[in-house]
Amino acid sequence: MRPPNGYQANSPTDAGKSTTNEDDGEETGVENSANRPVKRLLRDEEDEEEEERKTRFLDPQRACTRVTHTLKGHSRSISSIYFSPDGTKLSSSSADGVILIWKIILPDKKQRDRLSAQVEFLTKLMDGEEVESRQGINDLAWTPDSEYLVSGSDDHTIHVWAPSQSEMTTTTPIRKLVGHSHCVYCVKFNPIGTVLISGSFDETIKVWDFLGGKLLRTLPGHSEVVSCLDFSRDGSVIVSASFDGFIRMWDTTSGQCLKTMVVAQETNAPVTFITFTPNSRYLITCSLDSTVRIWDYRSKEGTVVKSYTGHSNVKYSIPARVVSLTSNDELDNTIGNDLVLMGSEDGSLYIWDLQSRELVSRKSSSHQDSIIGISIHPIDSSIFATAGIDKDPTIKICSLSLTPHHQPA
Repeated sequence: MRPPNGYQANSPTDAGKSTTNEDDGEETGVENSANRPVKRLLRDEEDEEEEERKTRFLDPQRACTRVTHTLKGHSRSISSIYFSPDGTKLSSSSADGVILIWKIILPDKKQRDRLSAQVEFLTKLMDGEEVESRQGINDLAWTPDSEYLVSGSDDHTIHVWAPSQSEMTTTTPIRKLVGHSHCVYCVKFNPIGTVLISGSFDETIKVWDFLGGKLLRTLPGHSEVVSCLDFSRDGSVIVSASFDGFIRMWDTTSGQCLKTMVVAQETNAPVTFITFTPNSRYLITCSLDSTVRIWDYRSKEGTVVKSYTGHSNVKYSIPARVVSLTSNDELDNTIGNDLVLMGSEDGSLYIWDLQSRELVSRKSSSHQDSIIGISIHPIDSSIFATAGIDKDPTIKICSLSLTPHHQPA
């Protein structure tokens, strides 16, 4: 996401909407401090069941990434990218005031080791025909059913779109939510899509009845732009963070502030990203001191249990994403056996082992500038997208290869 202050976007370009296959892209990884390509074995069909029974973990020390597609169409810096919850679409927003949506077609499950996803341009969303009148879009959020998309923009409003009902270009949203007095910086749905929350430069959080289109309440408390928001897994708790360096937790129903935490007391670093882990037991934050932190928020003042460094993040709101390396539900209550992915202002993609905090991979991306955004495909977590800014407002679709580590039968 683009920064709230001092932002200078690229001038418009003539880049058109296009996709580029990059099947010959270089695949690199880090294992025992040496780069090596990783290939997955092709198994006979009759052996698959036995192999899958033996496979419990995927070894994060064998993580490799490869760019498969480059998507063009934005003329200024990209601010956010998100796959739809059903995995069939990828959306991007930009300082050019345009939302672009691509159709994602996954290969057959048995062919995913060998074939990349297909990507086709689907639709373009923008408020009005005139380029000069459009204002930048800062964030996007899909409803859980993937039917509607909301955008928060510099014109102080939230727009509601219906991409599945769109033609190639749509210039009128189906609804506008008005209430903020300054730019809307972040938006988020509760898990069932009935409540929408938004954060703004006006230093407030607004809670909306999405189905009725009405403002339910305003949550004050931050003293700088509200930069990021999330809901707990059951939707009962809202977490917010701000450039004031504070995290606040709220009761969704009453609006009562339940807890306040300081991210970095020694530096008062602005917080740019926050999310609950899937089991809602921890929080993940990114801040402008080039640090990713995992929080146990249940302690009295909140405790940082893990932190990740090495990347560069002092200017932009860059999210971190967690890729799960196991589907075993028994491990749902642990933090281990996952990877943390994050872009960096040095143009590299960083991948850490969440449990050990070791840097698994640092790959120079094909972006020509900072990696401003990253989104993990909800169905096939080996697919992810990255977004660039300024010199290179493109999206890269990437594949993440993981070599199975077999446990004894």
